[in-house]
Amino acid sequence: MKCKYYSIVGKMKNRSRYEVIAAILKSACKEETRTKIMYKAMLSNDQCKIYLDSLLQSGLIQEVDNGNKMVYRITQKGNRFLSYYDQMKELLPVGVEENVAEEYYHLSANPI
Repeated sequence: MKCKYYSIVGKMKNRSRYEVIAAILKSACKEETRTKIMYKAMLSNDQCKIYLDSLLQSGLIQEVDNGNKMVYRITQKGNRFLSYYDQMKELLPVGVEENVAEEYYHLSANPI
């Protein structure tokens, strides 16, 4: 299966669930072990296991036994998710999430 998505999150910040899912799927474009996905997506072992289990149940990735180890591979459904995710990011202005979060914390820090 050909996967054209492979860039991983650059600057670390609090990420949304969708950003984390996209990072995992991009890591799984090539058959990767859970450990490699964990490092590439910058997750703890526990977080990685929870997300992988959820993505397996959703059909966005599949588990493959390549002989000596279990690896994960993105599915067609996972590729569709990445395509929609990238389209959504293009439609939103840069920094919308950060601006909303900053405004929320600014307002909540100064009660009326």
